[in-house]
Amino acid sequence: MKKKALVAGIAGQDGANLAELLLPKGYEVHGIVRRIAIDDTEHKLKNISHLLRETQLHVASLDNIISFIKTGKDIIPDECYHLAASSFVSYAFEDEISILNNNVDSTHYLLAVLKEFTPHCNFYFAGTSEMFGNVSSSPQDESTPFNPRSIYGISSLAGYYLVKKLSSTV
Repeated sequence: MKKKALVAGIAGQDGANLAELLLPKGYEVHGIVRRIAIDDTEHKLKNISHLLRETQLHVASLDNIISFIKTGKDIIPDECYHLAASSFVSYAFEDEISILNNNVDSTHYLLAVLKEFTPHCNFYFAGTSEMFGNVSSSPQDESTPFNPRSIYGISSLAGYYLVKKLSSTV
């Protein structure tokens, strides 16, 4: 039986690269995309245009748990890769509410759905160097303290702690 992978953010560069890696390994690849991507496939799905016949796309919104519930229940993935995020890096804290809501809520929603419907699923959370922010030494490692300086870094760090906390309760 084929392993099922759910890729949130499949339309981005990292999501497309991951799908290209998983498909030859025999995975059944499912991707979460925004409604706008389905309505404008030429532009919004250009990174995966060559994979559209081999992947199954599901419309879900990062800020809507109902769409994640439907997707999770329909697929029952073995692996979930959370690469979707509002990744605009601004140090002026512009539009912080939507970035925080999208990034923190989507992580929480995915974890909650997986815990409820497919607790065996392995979860990968894509962090960012923005979680380290302003560092005093390079390169960073596991002992480097977090010091985010952008709302994107803060929201990614919140997602990191959600994964750490919620995955330890499974």
